Amino acid sequence: MGISPPPVRLTLGVLTLCVSACGEQPSDARAPDLILLNAQVATMNAADSIAGAVAVSGNRITDVGTTEAIRLLAGPHTEVIDAGGNTVTPGFIDTHNHFAWGALGDRSPLNIEYPAVTSIDDVKEQVRLAVDNLDAGKWVIGSRWDAGKLLEQRDLTAADLDDVSPDNPVWLLHTSAHYGVANTRALELAGIDAGTPDPDGGVIGRDDAGNPSGILADQAMALVAGITPPVSVEDFVRGVTEQVGLLNAEGITTIKDPEIDQRHWDAYKTINENGDLSVRVFVLWRVPDTMTEARELLQHIKPILNPGGDAVDLISGGVKIYIDGSGTARTAWMYDDWNENFTEVDEGNTGLTYLETDLLLAQIRLFHEAGVHIGTHAIGDRAIDFTLDSYARVLADKPTPGLRHSIIHSNLPTVHAMDLMVKLQRDYDAAYPEVQPAFLWWIGDAYAGNFGSERSPQVLPLRTFQERGIKWAGSSDFDVSPYAPRYALWAASARETMLGTYGENPWGTDESISVHETLRAYTINAARQVFLEQKVGSIEEGKLADIVLWDRDLYSIPVAELKDVKPVLTLLNGEVVYRASN
Repeated sequence: MGISPPPVRLTLGVLTLCVSACGEQPSDARAPDLILLNAQVATMNAADSIAGAVAVSGNRITDVGTTEAIRLLAGPHTEVIDAGGNTVTPGFIDTHNHFAWGALGDRSPLNIEYPAVTSIDDVKEQVRLAVDNLDAGKWVIGSRWDAGKLLEQRDLTAADLDDVSPDNPVWLLHTSAHYGVANTRALELAGIDAGTPDPDGGVIGRDDAGNPSGILADQAMALVAGITPPVSVEDFVRGVTEQVGLLNAEGITTIKDPEIDQRHWDAYKTINENGDLSVRVFVLWRVPDTMTEARELLQHIKPILNPGGDAVDLISGGVKIYIDGSGTARTAWMYDDWNENFTEVDEGNTGLTYLETDLLLAQIRLFHEAGVHIGTHAIGDRAIDFTLDSYARVLADKPTPGLRHSIIHSNLPTVHAMDLMVKLQRDYDAAYPEVQPAFLWWIGDAYAGNFGSERSPQVLPLRTFQERGIKWAGSSDFDVSPYAPRYALWAASARETMLGTYGENPWGTDESISVHETLRAYTINAARQVFLEQKVGSIEEGKLADIVLWDRDLYSIPVAELKDVKPVLTLLNGEVVYRASN
C-alpha cells in the first residue's frame, strides 16, 4: 500500500439516466432497485476479483460486472450511485462482539474511558459526581477504564475510590472485562477480607500487608459483580435498540455475540420481532463451570441451535468455553512468566485456567460429541496449545467435519498450535482463530508491557497465518476495543500502540499484512464462522445484498488513513440501514 494522491471523495446522489442517451431502458419489473457504478468492488469471491459495479434487486445481488454493463440495467426508478472510484465491500462481520453488554456501557452516565479520563484523579472525579446524584448505599457501576492509558500507569485501588465514595459501593470493570476494582464498601458487602482465599480461576488483589487491594480478576470478579443490581431483559432491549444503528454506521452488518445467557437471547428475539435489529446476530451461549450445569445448558439450547440453517437474522449458533484469563491482567495461561513494564518479570506468574484442565477437556468433548460449534477463549501460548490439543483429541475420537470450532483471541500461538490449525482446518474444517487486530492499538501499551520485549513481535502473527494458509476471522471484542472495523484495517497493517509507552512499534512490522487480507478476514472468512458463507460475505449474484460503500479507495490510500475511513452507504438485505448525511 503506497502513498497516493488524495482520494476522490464520493458524490452520493441519484443519477437520472436519459433514454435517448442510453437506449431503451428495462421495465421496472426487470430493472434493479439500486446500482453502484464506478467502484472498486472487492467481491471476495473465489477468484478474488475486483469488479466495477454491482446491481441489487429486492434483498439480493443480481449482477456484478463492469460499469458499462451494469449501467444499461437501470430503469426509470433505479437508484444509481456513482462511487467515484471508491471501494465497495461486502458488509463487515464482527465475529466477537459483546454487543448486548457493550450497548449498556454506551448508555452509562459514568464515562471512565480514555480519553474522557486520563488520570486516576479524573476517574475519581467521575465517581464523585455519580455519588452526588445517588442516595446513600446505592451502587456506582462503570466500565472501560484502562491503567495503561492513565497518567499514573497503575491500577485503581479501593483506597482511591474510598476517597470519593466511602458509603456507596463501587464496582468499575476494566476495559478488558477480565478484572475490575471495588471500593471498601463493595468488598465488605461481598464478604471479602484478608482471610478470603482466591477462588478457582480467579485472583483477589492484595497489598503488601495481605489486605484486599480492590482488584478482582477473572473468576474473582463474581464475588462483587454477583451482588450488583441485576440487569433485565428490558435493559438489554433498550440498550441494543438505541445503539444498533451505530454498527451500521461503521459498515457492520453481522455480529457474533459470545457469552450470552437467556436474557440476551430473549432481548435479541424481542428486538428482531420489533423490526429493530439492523444486523444479523449469531450467538454463543456461555458454558457454566460444572459438568452438571453444562449438560443442562446443552439440553436447553439443543432445540434452538441452527447454524447453517434457514435463519439468517438471529441464529443460536453454539457455545463459548473459557480456558484462561487476559493479557492486560496477566492471567492468560503461559509457559513462561509474564513480564511487567516491558522488560521486568512478574516472577512466578504464568497466569491461570478458569477451571481444572480435565474439566475443560470434558466440556469440550461434551459439546463436540453433541455436534455443537464451540468457541474457546484462549490468549496465552499454553492455553492455545491446550485448546488445539483438545480439539485434535475430540476430533480424532469422533471425526465431525464442519463444526468450525474456533480459538477466540489466539494472541500468542506457538509453532505447534499453528501446525494443528493447518491440519485441523484441512482435515476437519475446524480450528479457526477469531482475532482482534485492534488490540495491538487500543490496549496495545498495556499488552506490550505485559508480553515483554521478546514475545511482543510474535503477538497476532497474521502474516505467518497468511503464509501458512491459516484462515482467520476478524473481530473487535467490543467493548474491550471499539467495534469500528477501520481500526482493525489500520492496526493489522501498522501494528502501532496508542500511546507509544514502550516505543512507537514494540510489535515490529514483520507480522503486518495488507488491507486486502484484513478485508477478507472480516467478510468471507468471517461469514464461514457464522455459517453464512453461502448467503453473505462476498459480492456475488444471488447472495443477500449486505454491502458497504466507503468514502475512499481502501486499496490506494496511505495506511495511516485507514483508521479514518467511513462508510457512506450500508445495505442489509438490500435495504439502506445507513446513509451518510453528507
